[in-house]
Amino acid sequence: MPPPRPSTATTMALDSSSGRRVPRNRDFLNKHGHRHHSYDPEKAPYPLSYDRQVLELENMDHSFVMHVKKSVSVVQFPDHDSPKRSLDLGCGGGTWILDAAKEWPDCEFVGFDLVDIQVPTSLLEPDVADRISWVHGNFLTTKLPFDDDEFDHVHMRGLGRGIPENKWGVLFEEVNRVLRPGGVVEVLEHDILFPTLPTWFTAPLRARNKRSDSVHYPNGSHNRIDKPPSSQPDIPPLPHDHALLESLYYAVFENRFINLRPTAILPIYFTSNFRRVISAPIVHFRMPALPPLQALPQPLPPNALLMEASLSSDRSETTSQPHAPLTPVTPRPFAVSFSSTNSSATSKSASSGESSLFSNMESSTLSCPTTSPADCSPHLPTLSCDTTNSLSSETETAHVMKKPLYIVDSSAAESTSMGVAASQSLIPLDEIDKLSERSLAMQLYWSYQSVLGCQEAMYEELLDRTRNRTGQLTECGWDTDLELSELESRTKFEILVDRYERDMQARISLWCSLAELGWSVPPREAMSKAELVEEERLYQAMLKARQCASEEDLYTPCRSVRIFVGYKDIR
Repeated sequence: MPPPRPSTATTMALDSSSGRRVPRNRDFLNKHGHRHHSYDPEKAPYPLSYDRQVLELENMDHSFVMHVKKSVSVVQFPDHDSPKRSLDLGCGGGTWILDAAKEWPDCEFVGFDLVDIQVPTSLLEPDVADRISWVHGNFLTTKLPFDDDEFDHVHMRGLGRGIPENKWGVLFEEVNRVLRPGGVVEVLEHDILFPTLPTWFTAPLRARNKRSDSVHYPNGSHNRIDKPPSSQPDIPPLPHDHALLESLYYAVFENRFINLRPTAILPIYFTSNFRRVISAPIVHFRMPALPPLQALPQPLPPNALLMEASLSSDRSETTSQPHAPLTPVTPRPFAVSFSSTNSSATSKSASSGESSLFSNMESSTLSCPTTSPADCSPHLPTLSCDTTNSLSSETETAHVMKKPLYIVDSSAAESTSMGVAASQSLIPLDEIDKLSERSLAMQLYWSYQSVLGCQEAMYEELLDRTRNRTGQLTECGWDTDLELSELESRTKFEILVDRYERDMQARISLWCSLAELGWSVPPREAMSKAELVEEERLYQAMLKARQCASEEDLYTPCRSVRIFVGYKDIR
């Protein structure tokens, strides 16, 4: 057997306009450590980066659709009549094509995208690689490089963040041109949404004990230092802690003439190009239920600091005496983790080979620490992992009685000569109903990671405001955060983005999903007495803040999705 031919696909790409192979990295620019396409925003307004976290969202989305639909397509093709030539427009990394090639073994695939980020075909199985080709170009500035009536199926997913509103009509005209008579196009699109967190949730995460403004004298008296009045004008309270990032995020798309609600406008352009259309209702996935708070870690032993100091001294002496025996380093004790015994979730996942995160696990409970922090310190209360300790009685009832994971906007469902029932059949709501409550954390993760993927475009919008529209920054609290007032704009912006990411991580609580899957939650490192007191204060503040949770806060949408299917008329 001859050795495999070395691939140049990792370093070279095919320019669809000239037909020449060009360096693959030519398509990208590095902006503060984030990889972006090198096209001018007016020609290619797609603002997200091509970082690993952003590219993985495509895989996550595809896995979700495959799980609930059990197929790569929402179209029910007759037996032995699957597409023979399919175009994936905006194919990204090529995830959909790779699975579709397995499901449709007699079909040839073309993946078209702006940049070369696809899997090299030399790494694929020969029978799959021979049926796949990658083509690169910009369908916003040039026509699709394909013949009329070339494809009998076109797949489009998540293109709304890169297509200006006035380009949708032209794009669908091109899709109609390359489709053969009777061919079908399926579109899965989502609205551009900035997921927010209420102030009652984020305020405890910000709070830290601050030094007093009073001066204390040896005789016990004290005097308060009066601060000079602030020169900042009175600014109304912000709706939430991340109002500035939300404003920047939406401005990125609005300034590029990208509609924030493509699910609402696409039917207009879709029905004008395809006579037979199925337009499904909009599905709004809500925020995940509040997870329980993690138990506090164990305190350090009283002599832990002295032991570390002694070990440091011993190590320094050992360095000066090469032949002295090495003193073993005693690690700091770890907090007791969740029970590592196999749960029902673990057994189910192992027996079925299916991730239980997608399964309905309302009856399962999280295992709690075998030892409470109260066993180590009489001043700390016993902390449970049960969600009911964290929520009000109203929220407790809502947690026991399972809430729907989504809201269906049936008023948006439309169809032409296909019937309303056909439009509802595009979305397997019965399969979505089987999902675990924790699956909503995946939807929230997808949304907030999409925001982080736009941070460089958001920073460019911020710079424009600092030069030309400072009033808009003041309204969003840019100059009112005393902790950040002395920092440079870039450092200040990165801190705001980091805050948003940490707040969202706290809301998602990955450890809770891991525990539900049967994993032992990684133990938290033990803390000193002072650290533990501060951690306990934060815990109690978060516990109290959760009592302010309203139904609207807990069940506001974090993602909205809609599916369209269109058929080209048979001449």
